[in-house]
Amino acid sequence: LVAPPHATATAAAIVPLCARALSSSVLASEPSCSGLEPPPGLFSSSTTKDGATLVPSPPPLAELEASAEFDDQLEQLARENATSVSLNNLFRSGANPTPEQSLLNAQFLWRELRIRFAHRTMQMRELPYGIAEHPAIKDAAATYRQITALLLTCPKPRTFADEAAFARILNATKPSSVEIPQKIGQALDDINKAKPFTPEQQRVVDQRLDRFFLMRIGHRFLIQHYLASKRPREGFSGIIQSQCSPVEVCTGAAERMTEVINAQYGDCPEIHVIGDRAHTFTYVPSHIYFIVAELMKNACAATLRRHAGSGALPPVRAIVARGDEDVTIKIEDQGGGIARSRLSDVWSYKGAWSTPSDAEAVEVPTVGGAAAPLTQHGLGLPLSRLYAKYFGGTLHLTPMEGYGTDCYVKLNRLGDHNCENLPEIVRESPGEHDSAPRYTSGGWGGDTVNSGLRSSSGSLFDAQARR
Repeated sequence: LVAPPHATATAAAIVPLCARALSSSVLASEPSCSGLEPPPGLFSSSTTKDGATLVPSPPPLAELEASAEFDDQLEQLARENATSVSLNNLFRSGANPTPEQSLLNAQFLWRELRIRFAHRTMQMRELPYGIAEHPAIKDAAATYRQITALLLTCPKPRTFADEAAFARILNATKPSSVEIPQKIGQALDDINKAKPFTPEQQRVVDQRLDRFFLMRIGHRFLIQHYLASKRPREGFSGIIQSQCSPVEVCTGAAERMTEVINAQYGDCPEIHVIGDRAHTFTYVPSHIYFIVAELMKNACAATLRRHAGSGALPPVRAIVARGDEDVTIKIEDQGGGIARSRLSDVWSYKGAWSTPSDAEAVEVPTVGGAAAPLTQHGLGLPLSRLYAKYFGGTLHLTPMEGYGTDCYVKLNRLGDHNCENLPEIVRESPGEHDSAPRYTSGGWGGDTVNSGLRSSSGSLFDAQARR
């Protein structure tokens, strides 16, 4: 998503950028590789009565999916690198965008989403140890394949009318927020029940799914942000809130989790939120909500299990603090803690598929223009950590076995350092070879340097990064 070169740029100054089809921006420059265009012969050209050639017209979707050329194109797209973007740049590009800016954003997504959905398709196909052969995983791969094919049949938006049509396509075709995790959770649960993975196999599965879900968060974020930016709201740029109060988000999550736990267990410990509502920063409230709601849900359930029948339940506390570099949220409970030997397992993808209860099936809340669903697939903790990592943060646990657990969420508030944390090197996948975030003091483009906030294992202060 491309911001105008200067905050005071007029519409007249932006039009030439649109006409150059993003050629002036590293973020959305047209690649020299021909892999982003349909191969010769895949699309037929149409002409006007006077013989002028129009934009090539795509074949029907079913015909495209069945063609050998499409499989070649899918593999070629999967070898392209995804483009990482900073939170500041996303905020500038989505804040009350002009029609010209919306067209620029659509043109970037037109290129970027085909690459990202091709990556997801290939990742599903290449899951190891028989996971890729499970019917639920085949369904998930087919979903991504169909969306990639649809994007390939969609011509590049070149007019405002094209941009509006492109937005409608994205709105109608994106998978639901829980569809793919539910399929993966179901497959993992089935496989683990039949024959559990060995510790080494589980590590490989965890690494593969970490990469998959982190990139999935990315493409969903880009789609949601672009669509939300077309419906301007005060204080928001797309789904990014300029003065996001983590205390307010935690308060909303606490109220919601109290309802859910009471409906499911018949009782719920009090959830106390401690912090200053006036402490705000620019962030995505739906991401914060997803993380803290999952942690509160787990804390309340653990407290109920440990103190069942003992009378008064000790409260769960959410403590929010804002520093110069990050915002920290601590969720603490007295639910008995976790044995040190089991700590690594809490981040593993094992799945726990079950039919959602009435408490879970109620309508999920919308925060910042994007749904922040309750998990129903047994993947809540590892997904919560990825939501924290997406813009350079962390999530780790400090259990005290026999007493309780403290969960620490750290969210980066350093502007352009707050960049998509895409996997740096992916050895097992045909795509995403190097998507390390780069930045310059003047924005994207020119000489680049590493952000300095991450090592190869994630954020430097992530005490529980996967090894």
